[in-house]
Amino acid sequence: MSITEKKTTAALEPSEETPDTEELLLARLENSATSDDYFRWLLFVVGFYRGINKVDSAARLLEGFIELSKDAEQSAHCHLALGQIATDEQRHEAALNHFSAALELAPKRRKVVYVLHNNIGYCLNSLGRFSEGEEHCRAAIEIDWTRASGYRNLGVSLEGQKNIVGAAWALVEAVKADDMDNRARGLLEKLFVNHPALVIQCPWAMHAFGADQSNHPETPVT
Repeated sequence: MSITEKKTTAALEPSEETPDTEELLLARLENSATSDDYFRWLLFVVGFYRGINKVDSAARLLEGFIELSKDAEQSAHCHLALGQIATDEQRHEAALNHFSAALELAPKRRKVVYVLHNNIGYCLNSLGRFSEGEEHCRAAIEIDWTRASGYRNLGVSLEGQKNIVGAAWALVEAVKADDMDNRARGLLEKLFVNHPALVIQCPWAMHAFGADQSNHPETPVT
């Protein structure tokens, strides 16, 4: 491990009260034999800090690595993690900046690119920028059309643009992609409640509510 890499952990020396697990992980990080090992242990430490709600320490590690690293793929992964932290804290503008920075680094792994486009779409939706959000959701779906989250966020984008039938289609596709995606099913049910005419316009969507008739939105009285 290089001297510059060692500086990344300089501000994270465990205190006397620090649990043994943290000391062990930081020692493994500090004593990594290769840059790849260092990055692997860095992600372990970041995950540990997030798990014990020490997100500031996790963020400092990630930011320090980005500042010193010359590996675009690893830096993109760090921006992704920082964006996820910001998303958890409902800081959608900051999350958007990190996800966008990661995408600009042109990571090669398709799974990472999918997640970045999808997360950017989610953030743009949260900021009310639904048209831009749609573009990234569709980009995610082009990369992997079998995953539910891209369709779910696309549904939010389309609803935000008053394309109600399109939103219903996207949310149905999310449920078809993952029958256990209760978030998509809940959004679809809310869409039908808010727009009762969908029961007539989109009868093909009703199967997404499952066999339990109690889960179906009420059909408007005519």
